Amino acid sequence: MAKPLLTFNLNAFLKIYSMDAAKQIAEISRRMQSDGSGYDYYKNFAAAVKAFAEKKSSDEVNYILESASRPDEISYNKAAFNSFKRRYGSKKTLEFFDKVGKVKLAKGALEIRAAPLISFESSGVLSVVHFWCSQNPPMDKSKANIACHILEKCFAKSAPNYKYLLFDTVKERQYSGTDNTASQAVEVTAQLLVHFAKTH
Repeated sequence: MAKPLLTFNLNAFLKIYSMDAAKQIAEISRRMQSDGSGYDYYKNFAAAVKAFAEKKSSDEVNYILESASRPDEISYNKAAFNSFKRRYGSKKTLEFFDKVGKVKLAKGALEIRAAPLISFESSGVLSVVHFWCSQNPPMDKSKANIACHILEKCFAKSAPNYKYLLFDTVKERQYSGTDNTASQAVEVTAQLLVHFAKTH
């Protein structure tokens, strides 16, 4: 298989999906000129959630959260972690979800990777949670539908029997489910981004 022209993680795709065309073109152009990975502002949040789910001590979790070099990064990661803990911290079946899923779109030219952080069981239903920690763009139901659709696609083969959820740590809202327009919106956006990448 040919290497995809563009690769995004799920949150990066949701951000670029929310932009207008001019900003999308600028972002694609920037990514084509760099290695495309960018700085992971919330990597300490993810590491802290993993440590918590693996029953590490609160000292270890705090050490992870305090280890960023920038004060703003520490405060945002802590806020996101506290939001996660309020919602999921007391779940007895909480586990770190160690699978990374991917889905190819636009005839394989664009790939989205998803790495949800936790899973838990409730009333016989296995759920997997992906986290949205960004203030901008604000999360809403239509973007959450797209996220849940992509998650389902990413793990259709490796973890098909889970319910996929998105948790917005800013508003402390959990979203689930998707709709018929999500798959179409994702494919149209993917094709558009690949078109920009090929023509700019």
